[in-house]
Amino acid sequence: MDPMQLAQMKRTVEWHAEEARHHERDLQTAELALENAKKKVEELRKKATESKRKLEVYKGDVVRAEAEVRKKIADARH
Repeated sequence: MDPMQLAQMKRTVEWHAEEARHHERDLQTAELALENAKKKVEELRKKATESKRKLEVYKGDVVRAEAEVRKKIADARH
């Protein structure tokens, strides 16, 4: 192997090393984004659950209020 071939091999190795570093950084960035997305999903899941719970409470309040109004109307007729 002559010195030019060896130099070319070294450049190729360095290029692949740089490529590997870029991919490692990209992977770390993607992993961090994934973790953040998981946290956001959990936060939104909790908010959705709380909203559904509140909705059910309000629906129950409306049903009770409607029953009360109907009773008052019925009592007023008698």
